[in-house]
Amino acid sequence: MHATSKRPSPAVYRRRRLAALVLLVVIVLLVVWAVSCATSSGRNGSNDADSAAQTSQTSEPQSTGSADPTSDDAAKSADAQKTESAASATPSADPGSVPTCDPGELSVSVKTEKGQYSFSQQPVFVYEVSNITSAPCSANVGTSQQELVVGSGPAEIWKSTPCIANPSDAMNVLEPGKPLTGTVSWDLSMNDGSACSKDRHASVTGTYWVQATIVGRSSEQYAFIMQ
Repeated sequence: MHATSKRPSPAVYRRRRLAALVLLVVIVLLVVWAVSCATSSGRNGSNDADSAAQTSQTSEPQSTGSADPTSDDAAKSADAQKTESAASATPSADPGSVPTCDPGELSVSVKTEKGQYSFSQQPVFVYEVSNITSAPCSANVGTSQQELVVGSGPAEIWKSTPCIANPSDAMNVLEPGKPLTGTVSWDLSMNDGSACSKDRHASVTGTYWVQATIVGRSSEQYAFIMQ
């Protein structure tokens, strides 16, 4: 006897074809999903990178902005310091390069540091020499050209000139509006102008006056009190 093979029915073929079609659709869907996920991931990564770049770019100006004022202030401060140092280091004009001051072009004043003194104190006189013209001029304002006189009433009781051990010259350029000042102390001694005597000292309470003569120009008398 011969064995006969039984062929699948048409229904079985249809089910097999349907299953293969469903499997194919599933595979296609999986491929599409995988591609979609990869694309979405790439976009998110790009967006994150762009955000990070924007954040970095935004932070840099803020950081720079907060540091710049300090740097600018320090630079201005340094410049400013340099400018001050340069101004203080600038030498005055050469006295020989400007005309000599005429006494009439100068103004001399004198005053005391305090309005009154006790006889245990030495009065300090402050003199000032000013150029009253509009152009600079030079003058010898050293101790060789200075004389301070102290008086009481009409009498002169002390002169500075005989008490200056080593008179010296000091040529200076006097700029308009920039007075030259100096100080002289009085030890209360009395002299007649010919010698620096230390034998007699002022001791009478009352009003005294001081007058300065510098470069041939005399000041007004300035009154002060000894008590």
